[in-house]
Amino acid sequence: MNKQLLIYDKVVPVNRQEHRGLSVKRTTSFDFARELNSLPIVDAEFSRVALEMPIVFAKTETGVVAVALSGTAENRNAFVGDEGNWTGRYVPAFLRRYPFVFAVDEAGERMTLCVDDTFPGLNTDDIGEHLFDSEGTETTYLTTVLSFMEEYQATFNRTQQFCDRLKERDLLEEARIDYRLASGEQGGVTGFLRVSNDKLRALPDGEIVNMFRTGDLDLIQLHMLSMHNAETLVSRSVGDAASARAKDDKSEAVAGDAEEMGLT
Repeated sequence: MNKQLLIYDKVVPVNRQEHRGLSVKRTTSFDFARELNSLPIVDAEFSRVALEMPIVFAKTETGVVAVALSGTAENRNAFVGDEGNWTGRYVPAFLRRYPFVFAVDEAGERMTLCVDDTFPGLNTDDIGEHLFDSEGTETTYLTTVLSFMEEYQATFNRTQQFCDRLKERDLLEEARIDYRLASGEQGGVTGFLRVSNDKLRALPDGEIVNMFRTGDLDLIQLHMLSMHNAETLVSRSVGDAASARAKDDKSEAVAGDAEEMGLT
């Protein structure tokens, strides 16, 4: 089955009739994100993400989006440990909202809360948090989830506008991260965009002042600062890959807690 929206296998609308007896068991496993070497982020978390992941930009069918690089190898997230634990200090909101997601209609006007029907924590055994009570009324847990999702969607839309402005100002350029290991092995990460320092410096003074006042300049500076994490990410990724190889050789011889929901 092909994944939808990167980490979702089977998205279904949350329905008070069909899901009245459904509970969500909290989990600390991030196995669902094990194959993500990049993931979308929103502007409210740039300052946290910039401390441990490179923040870059990627082209999609709908435009340019802001993403955090979480690995240098294809289909391998260097921040997910062998036991499914998150090994970084900050968990991006995109992952903490799982197994929930908003579906937007074709007109882009109506959003429907959905859940990944394959999430192992979903159950009808009263284990965890109920979505609805016996009368079909939304529980406090579901209300908290909805509030978080609405906040996330608002910041996502705002971040999209920021990315659109970067593109309109022609500030983005193709980029790559090249590395050479002590063993002599070489590699590179490609397929992403970054803000060109030369293009930024060439903007008129008035444009720079406007970007400062709107907060765009702050986000750009955090993006540029975050690129210093590239070497650390390579080291983390290489160590993760080496561990995986060692494990293979040997064998051959949930995301967000409602109480911790918040974009930052």
